[in-house]
Amino acid sequence: MGTNKPVALVTGAGRGIGAAVGARLLHSGFEVHFTDAIEDRAKTYAATFGCDPGLAFGWGMDVTSDSDVSSVIGAVGARHGRIEVLVNNAGIINQRPTQDISSSDWNELIDVHLGGTFRCSRAAFPFLSAASRSAIVNVSSIAGQMGMPIRASYCAAKAAIEGFTRSLAAEWAEFGIRVNAVAPGYVRTELIQRDLANGLVSEEQLATRISMKRLADPAEIAESMFFLATEASSYITGQILHVDGGLSIDFDPGTARKRPLCSARDRSQRS
Repeated sequence: MGTNKPVALVTGAGRGIGAAVGARLLHSGFEVHFTDAIEDRAKTYAATFGCDPGLAFGWGMDVTSDSDVSSVIGAVGARHGRIEVLVNNAGIINQRPTQDISSSDWNELIDVHLGGTFRCSRAAFPFLSAASRSAIVNVSSIAGQMGMPIRASYCAAKAAIEGFTRSLAAEWAEFGIRVNAVAPGYVRTELIQRDLANGLVSEEQLATRISMKRLADPAEIAESMFFLATEASSYITGQILHVDGGLSIDFDPGTARKRPLCSARDRSQRS
């Protein structure tokens, strides 16, 4: 049997944002189950927390597999009969012109992001509802609300996750389950580092588009997810929290300090 600590399960937690939020939960007293499609990656990462014996566990779990999801989440939930936090973070990327996306590639991405979020939530329901208070944190993206070329399936999946989040929040509130999502902007993960290296993403161009003029660190996204997962957000449900450094709200990418100030005469002429 496990400890009496609150229990959290994070998907796609072998690296990047999933690993960061799992570590944040662990260091705050949660028993954390790190799951990843690559079992060795999840187990290796969980093993780095040797100072927290009996609180960090690594699992291999394919979120597109009903049997995998049911087996792993069932085993985690059976340790205590409850799960307090589920973080649906697992995802992949498919970057190619829409006319060149095969049906199988389209279906695979939708199934990982949207299908995985649905499967894990469904499997965790009996354990989330058994907890006195519980929360699901889904991972959307600014791509869920903004158009991004050569990422049609990704944008579609993230938009769908936002709709799913709102629907589930309304439906499961009576069971004491809060459901929210974070929508990160550009985060300095392995995937972005690869895109920067191959020229698909330009950090210089991004710096002109992001109000805060920099990419996020995974730990910054993890802090927002931790907020939504814990009682600090006890009266928040069905919301999408944008954590993007201002990318989604800054219509003019110029620098305010370089813009000429209007004179009193200019202002009077405009009124």
